[in-house]
Parts: sequence; C-alpha cells; structure tokens
Amino acid sequence: MTKDVVNTYLKQSICVIAGITLLALLLANLNGGMEQMVTPLCISIVFQLVACIAYGLVWKWVSATSPASIPTLYMAASAFRMFAAVVVVMAYSLLTDDRDSIRLFVVTFLIYYFVILIYDTWYFVKIEKKLKK
Repeated sequence: MTKDVVNTYLKQSICVIAGITLLALLLANLNGGMEQMVTPLCISIVFQLVACIAYGLVWKWVSATSPASIPTLYMAASAFRMFAAVVVVMAYSLLTDDRDSIRLFVVTFLIYYFVILIYDTWYFVKIEKKLKK
C-alpha cells in the first residue's frame, strides 16, 4: 500500500506541476513575455519536483518505520519546504538586480508553491482517511 501511495503521489504531483507549467507558458505566450518566464519557470519546476520527490520518499520511509510519527512528518515537511522556499526566493532576489524580474519570479514561485501545498494537503488527508478505515 505504501509504495502505491507514494507512486500515485509522485505521478499526480508531476501532472499538477506540468499543468501549472502549461498554463503559465500559455499565458506568457499570449502576453508576449516568454523570455522573462524561462528562469522563474525552471527554478519553480525544479524546486517543486525535488520537494515532491523528497516528501514522497520521506513519507514512505516514515510510514514503514514509524507510522505514529506521520503527523509530525506533515508539520516538519511543511516547515522545511517553507524554509527552503524562503531561501530560494531570497537567493534569487540577491542575485538579480531588476525589480520586475524579481516580482515575476516571486509571483510565479508562489503560485507553484501554493498549488502544490494545496495538492499535498488534499492528497494526504485523503490517504489518512483511507488508512483509518
């Protein structure tokens, strides 16, 4: 069951990230701002893919070794993801001079961050309900 949960989570996470990316590319193409979107999209995609893969693997390990610690995992993983997101946004802000590109990056990054956060919450609440039955 644990392997299926993680595999489904990873597949669906990749689909959510791909969906956001396609929507962002469509909007950028319509607005003529494709060049400005390349860096924010790449960084956001890589960050979310790494975060989702790490979250899935850690969830798999914790559920196999210490299922009682899963609620703590949810809190710790969310806190760590938020800390990592703040570090990425701060690093980009320090490395870039243009205010408009920083603003575009932050908006793009936050859209990915919140959509994946909502997806994670929905998915693991659904899984926890199934496990309690």
